[in-house]
Amino acid sequence: MGSAKNERLNEDIKKELISIVSDMKDPRLDCFWTIMRVETAPDLTNAKVHVSVLGSEEVTKDCIKALNKAQGHIRGELSKRLHIRRSPEFVFVKDEGAAYARHIEDILREIKKNDN
Repeated sequence: MGSAKNERLNEDIKKELISIVSDMKDPRLDCFWTIMRVETAPDLTNAKVHVSVLGSEEVTKDCIKALNKAQGHIRGELSKRLHIRRSPEFVFVKDEGAAYARHIEDILREIKKNDN
């Protein structure tokens, strides 16, 4: 668990990342995506950005690849918008939260079906 200051910064970064990525013109980002959470290192040198993408595995891979490729542009924009001297290096990763929730839901549904 990070400090309150780090948690606020993570939320600020998340909001700005959503805005920055929404403005990007890359055709690989023409899908339904959302940034679920941002985890910055305590020294703010790097950050892991969890992205959820609605679509096939190929669409998800293309979207994540486009985000990682545009990392330099995104870092520059973020520095300007948040007025920070140095923004973290980002690694965009597929968020597994929705898939995990579906898996748990399927298990619970199976248990309930077997109880009846």
